[in-house]
Amino acid sequence: MQPEFRSLTPADLDAMVVVEQAAHAHPWSRNLLADAFGERYFTGALWHKNELLGYFIADRVLDESTLMNICVSPAWQGRGLGRRLLEHYFTQCRALGLSLLWLEVRASNRAALALYASAGYQESGRRRNYYPALNGAEDAVLMQMAL
Repeated sequence: MQPEFRSLTPADLDAMVVVEQAAHAHPWSRNLLADAFGERYFTGALWHKNELLGYFIADRVLDESTLMNICVSPAWQGRGLGRRLLEHYFTQCRALGLSLLWLEVRASNRAALALYASAGYQESGRRRNYYPALNGAEDAVLMQMAL
């Protein structure tokens, strides 16, 4: 199987909602996902035939970008697709002339933390009790890297 990359469009919103809700205990809402098609945002997605396997949403301001969301369908996790999406994000950032990248991730998301660290991100801070969790709230780990 060789998935293909393409940007997301508003026509992909239904597929995004399905993947988002399947992959996250606290998914983004349909409205929040729809907002990702504004002028300052850019996206990338992996597709196999007509199935959305995963996607990312990022913003850009001046020469910086924040990776807002990266999501892989649970049926496709553990196959390196998150890394492929991250590498595609880096490729798009270089093409846009961006030089400083940011993200935040749940402190409990060990797999994502390991992926980001292996790609060159470094922890730059924390937002205490930022994300809703089953037992109250959990920290957001802030990470950055120079591209």
